Amino acid sequence: MSLRVALFVEGSENRAIRRGPLLARMWSQLAHAHGIEEFSRVEPISKKHLIAMDPELPAMSGAGEALDQLMVRCLERDPFDAAVVAWDLVPPKDADAGFCRWRETLDLYRLIETSSILPEPWRAAAARRHLEMTSRALPSHRRKPHRVAPHELVAVCMDPMFEALLLQDERHVLRVLELARRPPGWPTQGWGSTEVRQLDRQVLTPMIDALRAGPSKQWPRVVKTIRADARNKDPWLEYLLRQLLDDADARALVLAHPISRRLHECLAPP
Repeated sequence: MSLRVALFVEGSENRAIRRGPLLARMWSQLAHAHGIEEFSRVEPISKKHLIAMDPELPAMSGAGEALDQLMVRCLERDPFDAAVVAWDLVPPKDADAGFCRWRETLDLYRLIETSSILPEPWRAAAARRHLEMTSRALPSHRRKPHRVAPHELVAVCMDPMFEALLLQDERHVLRVLELARRPPGWPTQGWGSTEVRQLDRQVLTPMIDALRAGPSKQWPRVVKTIRADARNKDPWLEYLLRQLLDDADARALVLAHPISRRLHECLAPP
């Protein structure tokens, strides 16, 4: 019997209802591309869910439900066997901590281990994982990939954010958007760069703005298909992922990205 795996993934909290189906669609597309079964459920989260669980961090404005509370609520409503928690590294959970993926991952397991409300098997599994990670001489010294198993929570820290999967090669993006050339205002920096951290603001937003510039009758076909501006990036992300996965060259690049490889190693059949 296969495991029921729930995905708790960072998304725009103020659009949780609208984004939920799009998140599920995007991650289902990635799962299918890797030959992985669909997630049993996909729940949008934000940094607020992680911060609300950590008493060492100051409360974020508007913070409410913590991640462990959300997990318990989901377990009671629609049980699952294992979970993946995926969040964007940028912006960081703790603004004073810099961009330390290792620290944020350790914190996640520590907070799950010390939760007062999660069932004991989940806390015990997180404790084992936290002990294994803190016992390493170096973060890279892992014995084997951490895979989903009953009551296991697997962390996927997306470096720097989900958009990194899609904005690796400008040529691929132009091709799948059916553009023969860059439109005026199109971003020329940040494609596939490890130095540009805020890809949503520095690449995706100006890209969408450039496509929507000028009279609507001159907009390229993709704008009329998506019918959303840069304030609602979700339909653009879903469309880009779908089109890139349908393009042989672009598909190979998307599936080779570290975020994608991490998903595969923790979920794909051995």
